[in-house]
Amino acid sequence: MKCVHCGANIPDGQLICPRCNAEVQMVPDYNPLDDVLAREVKGSVEGATRQIRTDDVRRQRQMSQTQSVRSTRVLNENEMVKGEVYTPTERIKVYVLEVKDSPKGPKIMVSRTHPELVKRLFESEVTEVRDGIVEIKSIAREAGSRTKIAVKSNDASVDPVGACVGVNGARVNAIVNELRGEKIDIINWDENPAYLIENALSPAKVICVVADEEAKEAQVIVPDYQLSLAIGKEGQNARLAARLTGYKIDIKNETQAIESGELPADYMNMAENYEDDYQEEEYSDEEYSADEESEEEVADDLDLYEE
Repeated sequence: MKCVHCGANIPDGQLICPRCNAEVQMVPDYNPLDDVLAREVKGSVEGATRQIRTDDVRRQRQMSQTQSVRSTRVLNENEMVKGEVYTPTERIKVYVLEVKDSPKGPKIMVSRTHPELVKRLFESEVTEVRDGIVEIKSIAREAGSRTKIAVKSNDASVDPVGACVGVNGARVNAIVNELRGEKIDIINWDENPAYLIENALSPAKVICVVADEEAKEAQVIVPDYQLSLAIGKEGQNARLAARLTGYKIDIKNETQAIESGELPADYMNMAENYEDDYQEEEYSDEEYSADEESEEEVADDLDLYEE
């Protein structure tokens, strides 16, 4: 252990620095990924550096006496969400990245953009996640815009997605509010990569998925009118699905799949006949309509995704 005043090494159990005779301020040996994660902090914005600092964090250590430790939490600009503005005395939740020792006490580096922040927020908001009944298996995040999480239930009687969403969306909405409007997609985790990829591409509908577990690549075919939705604005939906699953995903529509021979030439007629029969049998009194994007809009989104 080092003295926070002069930096001299201090033997264990000694409370006076041998060099400067200052009273020792004990720096607690704690893991930054413990209970400080995602804790609310009161901060003040400091000038052009846009750092948020918090002081007077008191912690206890199991020793012969209780020590009061003064620490500073620093939120650097590269760990801030683009577009977020912080005001003095505002309370925000952050994720602890690292704890650094300094002459003025521990300096705790925090983040608002880290994917683990979303996980910690769900742990604080959803009892089933905190108790381990529902497990968050994977997270993909583009901070400030959209997050996808895959969840699994360790109890057959508990719906993992429903538990995270809450009654009337109360639980997930509380987290969305904390993240200032960031969209959150919650999907079911599946050990079968094909089903997992299909879930990850929601809300788009998928015709089929062929996944190569060794190469970590997947070929996905979607209906023509779902191609733009599957890819997402500027390729975001496909990009997040790839991060969430760990697979490189190649998306094609029905027409492209037929041209490449991946679907039979008469597939469109077969699908149309099946859909007509299905609607007549189950939904004869209901009308279904969808806003179809133009071919030019789909082509633009596909170009952005490929780039």
